[in-house]
Amino acid sequence: MKLWWLLALVCLLLPLSAADAQTRDRELLRLIGDNPPIYEIIIDSNEHFSDGRIRDRMYSRIRSTWAAIKGDRRSRLQKETLDRDTLEIKYLYLREGFLNVRITERFERIEANEGARVTVTIHEGTQYLYDTIGISGGYPAHLQDDFRRLADRLKPDRPINYFDVHQAGFDMKTILANNGYPYATVTPRIDSSTARAPITYEVVTDSLVFFGDIEVSGIDQYPAYTATRELRFRKGDLYRRQRIIDSQQRLFESGYFTTLQLQQSLDQASRYHPDFLLQVRERKPYYLTTTTGAGQSKAADLTWSVTGGTGARNLFGSRRIDWFSRIEFTLGSDRRLTDHLHRLRYTEPWFLGIRMPLAFTVEYLPRIRHEAQDFYVQQWNLSLSSTRRFGRYGFANYGVEYQSVDIDGVPDELEEEVRNDVEGLSIRRRIYLSLSRDSRLDVFVPTQGSVRELHAEYYGGFLGGDANFYKIRGSLSQYRTVWPGWVSATRLTAAYAHAFGESDLVPSKDRLFLGGANTIRGFDENSLAPTLSDDLPGANVTFVFNQEFRWKTLQVFSVVPLLNRLFENLPLWQSIFFDAGNGYAHAEDFKFTNLALSYGTGVQIISPAGPIRLDYARRIATENIGFEDRWHFTILYAF
Repeated sequence: MKLWWLLALVCLLLPLSAADAQTRDRELLRLIGDNPPIYEIIIDSNEHFSDGRIRDRMYSRIRSTWAAIKGDRRSRLQKETLDRDTLEIKYLYLREGFLNVRITERFERIEANEGARVTVTIHEGTQYLYDTIGISGGYPAHLQDDFRRLADRLKPDRPINYFDVHQAGFDMKTILANNGYPYATVTPRIDSSTARAPITYEVVTDSLVFFGDIEVSGIDQYPAYTATRELRFRKGDLYRRQRIIDSQQRLFESGYFTTLQLQQSLDQASRYHPDFLLQVRERKPYYLTTTTGAGQSKAADLTWSVTGGTGARNLFGSRRIDWFSRIEFTLGSDRRLTDHLHRLRYTEPWFLGIRMPLAFTVEYLPRIRHEAQDFYVQQWNLSLSSTRRFGRYGFANYGVEYQSVDIDGVPDELEEEVRNDVEGLSIRRRIYLSLSRDSRLDVFVPTQGSVRELHAEYYGGFLGGDANFYKIRGSLSQYRTVWPGWVSATRLTAAYAHAFGESDLVPSKDRLFLGGANTIRGFDENSLAPTLSDDLPGANVTFVFNQEFRWKTLQVFSVVPLLNRLFENLPLWQSIFFDAGNGYAHAEDFKFTNLALSYGTGVQIISPAGPIRLDYARRIATENIGFEDRWHFTILYAF
């Protein structure tokens, strides 16, 4: 009898509880729909982390005048708030060994000020520490050391990081997939019966897998080999997942396809010899382009350029030929032509069957005023160059070039001997090499990674020509997040030019200059350079150090009528910076006391074409340099 009444009571209460839940859901959705400001966040039952640490991790933010000015949407209750807070707090605890943490979040309306209250209740549970790390199962013996190195990242007696545990398992699975075992599984087992928890990775490899047939579709206007030669695997090769990823990257870099998809065929005769299907969409073989817009150059902070080009991508199969022209001039009161170029280029994409594009280029630069000196230059160039990629981030560019340089309009006040030495036609021959490694994830607004560059040029000597000198330039830029939302950007660069043989000085056209929006702010463009023995400016040695901190700042446009919509997808950033450096005639002239120093701040609108930048810089007065300030308006970060 009692059992019957109990069942009847449960059946009666179930619909009522479901109705209550639906009512609560409706109230919550109504509350979210009102988008009220969050005026209170309560943290309850936490012991390991302080209230402040948890609030900092949460997505929700308390509404304040500062948050309103910034346009911080997280200070209002919205759909994202429901899940983001729980996920963020769980992430914090799971990284510190609290594997069974439970988070309960409640949202209430504060009737007094029409705001919302967020209450978070945390059930922390036990904190687990690493004990022994074991690897079991069948796998090739030569992979043991690789697996062990991954397991050794998990240090005994430290809190278990749930994500590191699973990342190590994922990395082991990646190693197996790159050694012929794509169907392998790696399962981490955490023994939570004690606070010091042993972990065992269970490895199941299955059988070795080899690549099967490769079918290509979508090739119509180019030879089929434009796709197949970029693949890093062939039928019968041992399966390696990284080869598939590398092939996709190479196909995009080839320049023949707009989209592609490389995947296993749906119909498989054998799972241990999978066939692959490559579907591509071709770019048009003939093209005509025109562009115009603002930019920056060595000659000025802000320039405007007009470019045009035409070409074919399928000459004699997959060879390319293109014509390119550019005209660039400065904006502002000192309006003048800063660049004028016409170029014809023929490219052999796979020279001697090697993925090393070889380009033959003819360039003509009509008579134009030099970017930093008071004379005019006209130039012809013939070059043979090639490029080569190394690994994921490395890149090399090298070649040999013939130059015909005609200089005129050298100032009359210079000595006749100097004028005769500078003016006239000179023939130059050079070889050059550029090495770079760029690990930035975002080239416009980098938040991590680095850029390392080395560029060397050798003129004359055994090559012949009228000038004998070489130039070397090295640069290192480092980007890292030093505080939530704050990015530190550091650059160190130096350059050296030296004449040898029958040449006493580096030609005036090829000397080094500093100053301006992209080197040392607070100075006019290319204004930092000593006067050498021929009475013409230009350095043989340069050194530059830049330190900049960047962060997303007040979104002032978000509260301005009419402009808020326009700048909705153009976030505003801010920066503070310090620049130091100078140019010298000789390396021994370098002293810390004769550096040019400046500091300042800037704002940037992050547009689809890159940051639009306005910097205000102030010089630091030294013994040789007086105080002055200057505005720089340009695009892209200085580095």
